[in-house]
Amino acid sequence: RAKPGAKVLLMGAGFIGCIILEALAKSGADLTVVEMEDRMVPRMMNDIAGGMIKSWCEDQGVNVHTSTKVTEIAQSGKGFAVSLSTGDTIEADLIVSATGVRPNIDLVADTGIETDHGILVNRNMQTNDPSIFAAGDVAQGRDFSTGEYSVQAIQPTATEHGQLCARNMAGHAGAIHRGSVNMNVLDTLGLISSSFGLWMGADGGESGELLNRERYRYLNLQFDEDVLVGATSLGLTEHVGVLRGLIQTKTRLGAWKDRLIEDPTRIMEAYLGSTQAVGFNAAIL
Repeated sequence: RAKPGAKVLLMGAGFIGCIILEALAKSGADLTVVEMEDRMVPRMMNDIAGGMIKSWCEDQGVNVHTSTKVTEIAQSGKGFAVSLSTGDTIEADLIVSATGVRPNIDLVADTGIETDHGILVNRNMQTNDPSIFAAGDVAQGRDFSTGEYSVQAIQPTATEHGQLCARNMAGHAGAIHRGSVNMNVLDTLGLISSSFGLWMGADGGESGELLNRERYRYLNLQFDEDVLVGATSLGLTEHVGVLRGLIQTKTRLGAWKDRLIEDPTRIMEAYLGSTQAVGFNAAIL
């Protein structure tokens, strides 16, 4: 049904929704996106970055409605009439729902396995039954940045969970889950965006920001004291590994923190300066 010129409505502009968006846009369909939050990819991007992704998609010919809900879907001829919370009605030949996922925890119903949003696990990835483990999208595992337990439905977390489960099931009791870093990298019609850790910021923390709306370039760094705890980038791919590395190692940046607040693009310099200093001091000791 997603043929050139077909009217397609996509409900949801989260991470999965934006991947579907790209495929639908490339099909040549007349695409409209409806997102109930006030920006695109709201669980990955702040207001500025999410708004810039929306502008980028609109420039590519995609109609995007944020802060909007679908209130009714009715049959209309061979297609559908979709009512929106704004009072508008949109005709559609095809409707795609990408409004979020939830863990399928029904498989452990009435088994005694403890659940919350997902299946609860300890730092060995064990459930409350020590002979049963859980991993991936269904497991409510430890978050590296917050220390809390949540479902992170992303591939790197599933991979990490699976490795830990395997090692513990094989008898390597020292395989402790230190927590998964929340991270997302997304390609939306050629615009690369990424977020890591506490991209929304830490309580009482500081931040540095670089913004060029015309060129779709954005970099936001979040600090807790002199440690980088979160980052958001748009249109900048050079330092994705460095951002993740600094967050995951909790490297103390010292004087580099203030330099990065002034100019976030110096992140590679900060990484080299901080890690070399740590290595030099360790060698002396």
